[in-house]
Amino acid sequence: MRHNFTIKQINSPFEDTAFFVRNVYKRQAFLLDCGRLGNIENSEILSISDIFVSHTHIDHFYGFDRILRGSLRSDKKIRIFGPPGIINNVSGKIQGYTWNLIKNYTFKIEVVELRGDGKIKQAFFNAEDGFIPYFEENVIDRIELEDGFILEYEFFDHDIISVGYRIKEDKHVNIKKDVFDKYGYIPGPWLSTLKAKLRNCTDLNEMIPVETVDGTKEIALKQLEEELVIYKKPQDITYITDIAPTYENFVKAVNFAKNSSILLIEAMFLKCDIIDAIYKKHLTVELAKEIFASSNSIYVKFFHFSPKYEKDKGKFFANLYSGISDKILKTL
Repeated sequence: MRHNFTIKQINSPFEDTAFFVRNVYKRQAFLLDCGRLGNIENSEILSISDIFVSHTHIDHFYGFDRILRGSLRSDKKIRIFGPPGIINNVSGKIQGYTWNLIKNYTFKIEVVELRGDGKIKQAFFNAEDGFIPYFEENVIDRIELEDGFILEYEFFDHDIISVGYRIKEDKHVNIKKDVFDKYGYIPGPWLSTLKAKLRNCTDLNEMIPVETVDGTKEIALKQLEEELVIYKKPQDITYITDIAPTYENFVKAVNFAKNSSILLIEAMFLKCDIIDAIYKKHLTVELAKEIFASSNSIYVKFFHFSPKYEKDKGKFFANLYSGISDKILKTL
């Protein structure tokens, strides 16, 4: 399978968590969690449009200041998704600094606080206003990212809420341009209309104007679909970290990650350290592997390993990759 997603693990898997994610169909990048941002260029920070924070323990949120500092003089907007309380966390970070000389800056931050009842609370921080926030509350049935991407989320128990994220590509509508001469069609703006209507599942009996060698004609979507269109399966990426090793979390994780193209999932402890896993509320390697297998995901990347295993990495990775080495996703 050709991967549409390119994933850069910013730190060692034994260190803070942060993944820089690009997609061939997305103009800007994503950041999954925001721990210490060590191996990342400022040009990469400036390309980030959305940050998905699982929770605000320091190893997942420490890098926010780097984002703020690296983006401050830009004219962009960054959107941050997170669990209940994320607005206060971001606000607290911002209030740690003095902003009396930035009124000519245009940088903006939008924080989206996710809730379990289909509602979201948004906070907007604009540099030109000294980052004094204003708020909105909305009911949502779906979260659309730019370029047709869709975001889904799930709440997991980590003694606090830890949010899992799933980022989905839009339906791929490919056009067979080598058959245009056969049907007398001429490429033009009507192709964008055709793709948009098929992505939105418009009534296939609808007629649209099509440029042909005999002039503009009204042709049904169904006919154009049969003659010109090839659908390509969209890919997605599921991110799950910092969840307690409970039955409820296991079932949620399997269902949430079902049939993912790529699953990124924590694997903090070995089974022999299950007491640590229960106390710290993290998955074991064995549970993470079982979630991957039960979810029928195609590829997996494990991360967030306890530093205690770093001194004997060979033995740890042999256990981790046993039986699934051909399913491990390679990251940058």
